[in-house]
Amino acid sequence: DIREACGAAANITDQARTVGVWGSRWLGGDVSAVWAECPSPPAPNYSYSESYWLATFAVNGALALLIALWSVYKRWAERGLRAARALAREGPTPASSIAEKGGSPVPEKGGGGGGGGGRDVGLRGYRGHFLGTACAWMIAVVAVLWVCFLGVWTADYYGSLPGARHGVPYSLALQSSYLELATFLIVWGIFLVLLIGLYALKPRLRNYFRVQTLPADGTHVCVTRVLREVRMLADDVSWLQLGINALTERLKVALSRDREFATCPLERTSKGRLFFTYQCTRYVFDEQTRQFAPFEFDLGTSHRALAARAGGLSAGEAAYRLELVGPNFVEVQVPGLYRAFVRELVSFFYIYQFVFLWAFYFYGYYQVGVVDTGVVLLSATIKVLLRLHSERRLKRMAEQEEPVAVRRDGAWLRLSTRDLVPGDIVEVATGAHMSCDCILIAGGAIVDES
Repeated sequence: DIREACGAAANITDQARTVGVWGSRWLGGDVSAVWAECPSPPAPNYSYSESYWLATFAVNGALALLIALWSVYKRWAERGLRAARALAREGPTPASSIAEKGGSPVPEKGGGGGGGGGRDVGLRGYRGHFLGTACAWMIAVVAVLWVCFLGVWTADYYGSLPGARHGVPYSLALQSSYLELATFLIVWGIFLVLLIGLYALKPRLRNYFRVQTLPADGTHVCVTRVLREVRMLADDVSWLQLGINALTERLKVALSRDREFATCPLERTSKGRLFFTYQCTRYVFDEQTRQFAPFEFDLGTSHRALAARAGGLSAGEAAYRLELVGPNFVEVQVPGLYRAFVRELVSFFYIYQFVFLWAFYFYGYYQVGVVDTGVVLLSATIKVLLRLHSERRLKRMAEQEEPVAVRRDGAWLRLSTRDLVPGDIVEVATGAHMSCDCILIAGGAIVDES
């Protein structure tokens, strides 16, 4: 009976094979194998066949499989682009650098109606695919599920899970406080690494789940602009400052923070021309140069040249210019309250706060966690409301539109300032708001430029 009780305490089912039988010779000697004292049972551990672990492995495994399938398909779908890069490397013209980068650099402002920033600005085309979209949504869902998983382990710490587990602390961890703490720390660490990875890859993550194409062949264009930082430093900079600056630059490059990424949808004009809008400027696809560029028009550089255009534009020329430069209207997008909150809360500061607040919620300091969470949410609410107020005020100031007299085909017409194009002749009326840059070619005016 003692042997059976000790073996049961140690979770030993076959004592005859493990510790011998009472009265037998132990290890061939004269001493019989007996229990000196009952051993303590082994520490509890998971068999990983528990339902919650199976669900965790299934969800994350499905995400990994989906991303692997997308990576294989993306490489196959972009094989033509890689071939174009290889051909471009052999070409002697400057256009080879365009195809090599998989995009179309915006030409310099000046000759040829270009604009942008030369080598500091590049374009890449992308088109969507249902599998890539599914991957992007799956990543978002899994991130939310990890938050819920942390919540489940926190509730289990207090014995607050519903159903049969209610009132039983550490029920998911086989009623072991040590195993519960170790599990929470591992889950919390995985979640932290996931969030850091998503934050680091955020500028390029969505376009990774699109198929890259030439800019004119996709549905979206990603504009990449190099950010130039000007430092006002003295000549006698210490070696420590130089080291910090070098480390900062390397981190910026590693996290893609040395460039600005903006993804713009491709659209078509009324005449079927491809274009996209970046920073209130319309970039139109030129069939001859096979590049996107903002168009400019030579309006003259002397008083004589400007006075010669006093007759105004023809209706056809005005329509042509309107197609190339777009409406004379600055549209300011102001998000709704929900999107403004999401935009605020996905910044690194709030991610850092909420991740570390889980430690307070879990380990018996939930009162501190609740107070800190309330402070963070109150701060975010005030900031969102102030920002929305400023953006709406800016929208009212920027989106100016009113009727104006315009000379077209030798006659004065009453049009909206939205329809003005470079080269139009307008009449300055008393009290009017000029929604464009103008040169006074006849008469006089007093203008309030404040």
